[in-house]
Amino acid sequence: MGEETRFYNFSKTINEQLILDIIEDHGDYVLHATESVLARRFLDWEGICYLADILTVFRKNHRDYLIGIEIKDWKHTVHPKLCWEYLKTYRKSCEYFYLAARKFSGTASIIKEIGLINLSTMKVVKRAEYLFPQKEFRAGVVRGLKKFTSPVRDIIEDPYQMSLDMYL
Repeated sequence: MGEETRFYNFSKTINEQLILDIIEDHGDYVLHATESVLARRFLDWEGICYLADILTVFRKNHRDYLIGIEIKDWKHTVHPKLCWEYLKTYRKSCEYFYLAARKFSGTASIIKEIGLINLSTMKVVKRAEYLFPQKEFRAGVVRGLKKFTSPVRDIIEDPYQMSLDMYL
């Protein structure tokens, strides 16, 4: 694992479960998808990317959290400018955002909301902070995930709604 483990194969995300395992403090894993859209329609979108490397849902304290993960599986150092561009893109629809890379500049962690994952050590080097996504963008992304992943239970589309399972 670590330096020799790759996370892309012909532009497709692979080995994503290794990354999902290290962010399990976000709650119970519900589902994930790779190369998933970050908006309901392309016309609604602007940002550095339209497809997320990984979108995942975790449930904690009766709420579903949409987490976006962008992977930069290369030998180059990731600098704050790139981190900021991806954060601006993901924050519209995700509650948490992580950028995973092999090497970060010493100043990459100055962006307080972003989470950083070191792919060489397979550790979270900086935990992500809550992003307060736009309700309509998040709902569109969750609807798309539900359509293409067939979840075993319903996923809450509203980022500020709790599930009723606490009353069961």
